Amino acid sequence: MEQEPITWKRAGDGLIIPIAPGVRHSGEPSLTARAEAIGRLPAPGAVVVRRTAAWLWGLDVLPPGANQAEWPVDLQPAGLLPADHTVERSGVRVTTLTRTALDCARWLPRLEAVAALDQFLHRGVPLPALRAMARAPTGYPGNTKLGEVFRAADPRAESPGESWTRTLVIDAGLPRPRAQIPVMGPRGEPLYIDLGYERFQVGLEYDGERHHTGARARAYDQARRRWLGKEMGWDIIPVTKDFLSSPAPYLEALLTALLHRGWNPAEETMDRIATRLARLRRRRHHRHR
Repeated sequence: MEQEPITWKRAGDGLIIPIAPGVRHSGEPSLTARAEAIGRLPAPGAVVVRRTAAWLWGLDVLPPGANQAEWPVDLQPAGLLPADHTVERSGVRVTTLTRTALDCARWLPRLEAVAALDQFLHRGVPLPALRAMARAPTGYPGNTKLGEVFRAADPRAESPGESWTRTLVIDAGLPRPRAQIPVMGPRGEPLYIDLGYERFQVGLEYDGERHHTGARARAYDQARRRWLGKEMGWDIIPVTKDFLSSPAPYLEALLTALLHRGWNPAEETMDRIATRLARLRRRRHHRHR
């Protein structure tokens, strides 16, 4: 019996989406199942890339709030990739873990790119290998965005929210915070502050909806932060999802806390921070007009 040919729909970002019997964009049980369905098609001539490849490697770098069951399978023509940048997993031709990390760092929006790269580094992808692959002719030589994403990344991040927060703090010109700072808890166990500055005992903690909603979670957070403040001398600034759309108030609170605790930046540094915070306030004002 003759197989029906695959047709392709090209998306705006250059990816191609398969249109074929058994490969749908909704109604399938999972993104993995749809990617595997493509792998069973005769000679598809495409490689699973970017967000879908990350998903097949066990990393969730889909946009915040995206439903993986509705996310289209990200594909790229096999001929555009070096043979050693792809591998077969469960019958699916997919980019290698390192190439997937590089593509996500290159093509995802900046905050998502940093959060994705944090996950890949935490998984064990070496940053020097990524830099070398990026410089190669088959990578993205000369791409300035990649350099910025590489510099902002940190394998110690425990959640995308922490990654976004750290990146926006750096973008504002404030000192780069350290991730996962251990502080002794009330029973001698270590408590880990998401982001902070040990010298000044100022910390930031991202309260994501998954782990920080509900009465029990809120009570635990409050008790923990009371201990960190009263017993250990830390000034903890809670950060919520509003930080992404309106970062200025949080960054101003962080700046105030650092200055109060003894941070003494150069005048040009303060001018740069003030300029960036003013820009963020104007952006928020225009958004709410």
